[in-house]
Amino acid sequence: MKRLLMTLVGLLLGVCSQAADLEVKVMSFNIRCGSCENSDDLNHWSRRQHLVVDLIKKAQPDLIGLQEAEMFQLQDLLAALADYDFIAVGRDDGKTRGESTAIFFRKARFDLIAQRTLWLSATPDLVGKGWDAALNRTVSWVRLKQRDGGAELALINAHFDHQGELARTESTRLLAKMALAQGVPTVVTGDFNYTKKFPAYAIIAGALRDAEQVALQPAEGGDITFNGFGKWLEPGNKIDYIFVTEGFDVLTHSVVKDLHGGNYPSDHFALMARLRLH
Repeated sequence: MKRLLMTLVGLLLGVCSQAADLEVKVMSFNIRCGSCENSDDLNHWSRRQHLVVDLIKKAQPDLIGLQEAEMFQLQDLLAALADYDFIAVGRDDGKTRGESTAIFFRKARFDLIAQRTLWLSATPDLVGKGWDAALNRTVSWVRLKQRDGGAELALINAHFDHQGELARTESTRLLAKMALAQGVPTVVTGDFNYTKKFPAYAIIAGALRDAEQVALQPAEGGDITFNGFGKWLEPGNKIDYIFVTEGFDVLTHSVVKDLHGGNYPSDHFALMARLRLH
């Protein structure tokens, strides 16, 4: 009888462990470019990089889509976050110059199968601006395989233009097509630079599922993601999103509003979603 009970307990623990392995914690975070402030500014990267690191360590995401991340910022983060590996391409030269739409993944949990960075334009394989965009904008994707269980998934991470309305609309169409073409459960993270009132939101929300809207538990943290380092706390100013395709249940969704002594890690709040593969 004792042996039978131990066997049953072992089987139960195995099932619980397998269920836990199918859960994925995803973060989307615009960390603000590291060279955008003067070195003597309170919000310069040198004064807040530890806040970004602390926020990530506390949240413990398995996957992270970063926006505005410059290469030296990524190296700073990687030095402090040894559990992760990342992919990134600079938007200004396709190599190391300029901001990136970097993707971090927990290397003990995932094997990288494929990766690519494209430019949000009519010629996505070429470095450059698209449509009426003010700046070069990129979208990066990875395809990953879980080491335990072998399930595959994809993450797509984007940063849309802040001025060009046509660019944002066409980028939305391109992004939705990319997500639906992956062939595996896919997560989309990004700074879309538009609120839900923008017409393009209806396009992507019609193709994918907004994690905030379909979460099984009420979303937490409010409806602001761009905060302007505390100077732009306008209700409804949510311009960062996590979307998912079929294949995921969204268990929780939250806007992470952690401050440290009143200091902001970035001019955006991070997003977190806990997902379950099925």
